[in-house]
Amino acid sequence: MVTHSNDLIIRMNSKQITYRQFEDKEHAQLYAKYRPSYPKELYDKIRMFCRQSDGNELALAIDVGCGSGQSTLPLTNICNHVIGIDVSREQIAEARKAASVIDFRVGQAEDLSFLGDGTVDLVTTATAIHWMDIPTFMGEVSRVLRPGGVVAVYSIGTDTIHNKEAHQLVWEDLYTKTLGDYWIDTKFHIDNGLAMIELPFADSIREEPLLIKREVEIDSYVGLFSTWSSWRRFQEKNPESNALGELRTRLRTLYRDEKSGEVRPIDLTTPIYMLLGRK
Repeated sequence: MVTHSNDLIIRMNSKQITYRQFEDKEHAQLYAKYRPSYPKELYDKIRMFCRQSDGNELALAIDVGCGSGQSTLPLTNICNHVIGIDVSREQIAEARKAASVIDFRVGQAEDLSFLGDGTVDLVTTATAIHWMDIPTFMGEVSRVLRPGGVVAVYSIGTDTIHNKEAHQLVWEDLYTKTLGDYWIDTKFHIDNGLAMIELPFADSIREEPLLIKREVEIDSYVGLFSTWSSWRRFQEKNPESNALGELRTRLRTLYRDEKSGEVRPIDLTTPIYMLLGRK
């Protein structure tokens, strides 16, 4: 069963929304450059959950909403054959540059008709579930998974920056105040750590969040914000805004060492939330 507040408060047309936000080449290139990869610990958890099924060799994994492929390549260590699917042709073009060993193709999360019933060992989706018509997608997951097959839904959450002023600049001023009106309604699935999503299988678990400590260069971190769909919408309405440039300047001032003048990386913790289910 899959639920939202008010029982799916909005039935988005994910085809229209996703094409509009991710179809252009420049955005796909920024996505490939700045979007973070996922940690080994996450894929270890997926692998262990898969092994609890029947011990058989895993033949096929599909990564749905794969974007430029950051979440897809590690699946080659779990399954013999991996397919990455995304609605955006430009995102798929970037993914193919990065990982030629994977079968990347353009397609909809809600229509996996190129796959037969019960033919897939593992379905994953990484920080993409909020773009989908979730009940329809889960219906397709149930159809294509073999008995004992696994679905993994995971998402990067909101960072905690270990400098209070920097955290306020990014997550209160930019994320909430400047861009608050430009996020899609179903973004709440990401903000609340997938808490309102349930998988359609009785054998399902909600993992404790993985807390990943990392250091990120300021230019890379601000570059990440340029990939946000809300920033793209904000730019359309405010083409003269230099909000990201101003944020970069303020962060560089905060993290500049007074003696050496060196700009330190941002120290932060990133949560990753995950649901695992077995058909």
